[in-house]
Amino acid sequence: MIKLESERLNLVPLQAKHLSLAVDNYGEMESELGLSVSNTIIDDEMKYAMKVRLRKVLEDSKNYLWLTNWAIVLKEENRIIGFIMIKGCPNENGEVIVGYGIEDMYRNRGYATESLLGLKKWIFENPKAIYIIADTEKENIESHKVLKNVGAIKYKEDDELIWWKINKIF
Repeated sequence: MIKLESERLNLVPLQAKHLSLAVDNYGEMESELGLSVSNTIIDDEMKYAMKVRLRKVLEDSKNYLWLTNWAIVLKEENRIIGFIMIKGCPNENGEVIVGYGIEDMYRNRGYATESLLGLKKWIFENPKAIYIIADTEKENIESHKVLKNVGAIKYKEDDELIWWKINKIF
């Protein structure tokens, strides 16, 4: 199985069976991945996100790396501390949309930045990928910092959201 590795983190793409387990039995998914089993119970929003990713992966299994949630695993504890997802292969404009989240107790330690930098490198290895797009709620200052740290610039906003773009450097 592929995984991306940084200094403190492993990024592990969830296969269909892992996405399904995440919804039904999170601890079993952790065990299946060889990780420390936590008492994590995912909320309805995360269950919904996992189900959407599962549906996408099942529809196009050969491109699952571009459609799944990647577990952000803290090496030191061998446990999942968050997820980062890619929402599809590069589109006709070369855009790849990402989203991420870190558990509250692990925030403000640079893990989101480190994981996004690792995924950014992997995404831009694809010649069709020219931009990485992310959106954040206006009040999510922590996420704004993460995106600035990885070289994103604001390019659009409305009453609720700010859209960010990371350009591939040629």
